[in-house]
Amino acid sequence: MRFAARASSAGALGLLPLSSLAGIPRPMPVRQLEVMGGLYEAEAEVEVVQDEDALRRWFERARRTGERVTLAGARRSFGEQYLPPKGGIVLDLAGFAAGARELETEADGSIWISAGGGTTFKDLRAAFPGHRVYCPPTTDTISLAGALSACTHNSGGYFADSVRAFSLSCPNGQSYECSRRAEGLAHDLFEHVPGSFGAFGVITRLELRLAPLAPGQEVLVHAIYAGRSESGAYLSYLEQAADNPRFREGAGAVVYGNRGHSIVLGDELLPAGVHQKGPPALLTDDRVGQQAITQSLVNRVPRLAEWLVSRTYQQGAVRVAPSYGFQFFQRGFDEAHRRLSRPGVTSALLRLCGVRKRMPVCHTAWFFPRSELREFTEGYFDTLSRYPGIERVVEQQDYVLLEPSQWPCHSMGRTEFPLGVLTASFSVARGGDMEHRVRCFFRDVSRDCRSFSPGARISLCKQVHADDEVLRSMHKGFVSAVQTLRAEVDPTGILTSRMLTSLGVARA
Repeated sequence: MRFAARASSAGALGLLPLSSLAGIPRPMPVRQLEVMGGLYEAEAEVEVVQDEDALRRWFERARRTGERVTLAGARRSFGEQYLPPKGGIVLDLAGFAAGARELETEADGSIWISAGGGTTFKDLRAAFPGHRVYCPPTTDTISLAGALSACTHNSGGYFADSVRAFSLSCPNGQSYECSRRAEGLAHDLFEHVPGSFGAFGVITRLELRLAPLAPGQEVLVHAIYAGRSESGAYLSYLEQAADNPRFREGAGAVVYGNRGHSIVLGDELLPAGVHQKGPPALLTDDRVGQQAITQSLVNRVPRLAEWLVSRTYQQGAVRVAPSYGFQFFQRGFDEAHRRLSRPGVTSALLRLCGVRKRMPVCHTAWFFPRSELREFTEGYFDTLSRYPGIERVVEQQDYVLLEPSQWPCHSMGRTEFPLGVLTASFSVARGGDMEHRVRCFFRDVSRDCRSFSPGARISLCKQVHADDEVLRSMHKGFVSAVQTLRAEVDPTGILTSRMLTSLGVARA
């Protein structure tokens, strides 16, 4: 089963196609790159790369000229993962290697597929409507290669656990077939590419497992707890939900303000053919345009989000969601970003309401051993108390609990113990005092958690609000492992990015 590669992004971006690389490097178009969340941007020379031959020629050129390049795919990161250091070159891989085909079927109806790295989760839905990816990221415009490179997760687990093999094209001119059964360097790359954020090369193809999905199969979202959070009782409810096999789709908790209203949700996949009547879960149906408007407004007025969610998920409430919409409930943010970036009546009306084009948000996350859940929580909110007023712009502070990670370059590395994650989002005015105060708060949490939660690590998948010394100390295992492998696959240090330079992995 196949589907056609998406149309090239070259026309949409106004970029020139790759031409001969012989001789003196020719001028390239300079484009403004902006990240999701609106805090970071860069002016960069951008070149569209659409196939492996062009990629190999680029790496050959960079080895010859000493240029540094940064890889950019679907560009759905909130942080600086795909922004180059000042004056850098960006290889635009958005139209690179899309398409998929079925390889084999298992007894339970699951299938293994081979897909190009540029294939998005939205593409997979169109190609395999009777199947789904387990534990994808929460928006469907991310590419498969980008999700693996970031080692994304949802409330149920890690996307990388569904991948059994991939092909990697590296700056040394070599390509590697990476799998758990491979030997030597190819095996080491299989383990270390997930979470490496393009430090080793370009993922050109993946083999991954899709689980069967019946038409109309639904997820029930249960509000297991709703109330004040001062006592910390919601954390016990969260742990019970995470350990309950009924909620195998995931469990999570949200806290508003500084130890304000809290809600614990448990997610249950109904068997095929079983339906339950009930009101729809927020942000999960196919009315993505309507969701985009809601997302825009709650970003501008965070208390509106608290009002909507707290009234929707009162204790004991059950909401019904289609499986696809449940998995990709953040589609509305993507659509809002797209709509606000183009002229039109909707964007004009939203701007009149005070919605900013780029919807700035300070958005970061911390991983920690689940055994330190309460210690991290107390330390986080104690630190928040030192910044009175910023709790008014909290969009959400949400928890998920995960099983151990088997991936060495995941933000926590490989662990034998289960994990907790707290993700915090604050709506800010870009360049204003509130942004400055929230950034300082995040940096304080990242620095001080070493005392109240020694096992904690700031997530590399979101925005990174931490001093370089703190970041490198937290992730010294990551830095050491990546530097060792880069000495083989990128010995001249061609690949770089702002985040990789902050970690000390790459040069500017």
